[in-house]
Amino acid sequence: MHELRTPRLNGTPAGPGDFADLRRLHIDPRVMATLSADGKPFSEDQTRAFLDRAADHWKAHGFGLWCIRDKASGDFVGYGGIKHATVEGRDEIELAYAICSDHRRKGFATEIATAALQHAFDTIHLERIVAFTLPHNKGSRGVMENCGFTYQRDIVHANLPHVLYILESSERKTS
Repeated sequence: MHELRTPRLNGTPAGPGDFADLRRLHIDPRVMATLSADGKPFSEDQTRAFLDRAADHWKAHGFGLWCIRDKASGDFVGYGGIKHATVEGRDEIELAYAICSDHRRKGFATEIATAALQHAFDTIHLERIVAFTLPHNKGSRGVMENCGFTYQRDIVHANLPHVLYILESSERKTS
């Protein structure tokens, strides 16, 4: 499965052709306040590197981040999916998502996360997924909790305090 489909959204594997859409996301200070390590917008080079890593991840692992568009309007909504990440020195599979400011509070992050988790558990047959965010990011924490993740502990990631959530395949919601 290389495309992600939900009732309202379509996703295709993130790659260099998504540069213009990702630039709009990466220069939005409201998005980057919780997405970048320093809370600042990405440079063009950082966006290119992000897309290169995303494309390489798809090639190496057969899964990764999708760029997501609204089915009805075709608007770029953001990105989401699962990817390898190092957490406390350990290779984990992370649920990741970022939504454009003008598409927040529409349930898109939960919709993307739910579809990505279904793919992770039902198609790839993963046993465990992690998710993490800054402690004050209540929106992201709500998405994680709505998807069945359980808070584990506070951690340091990218030299910043984060909260770590885990979802085991045996504990997930299947509705």
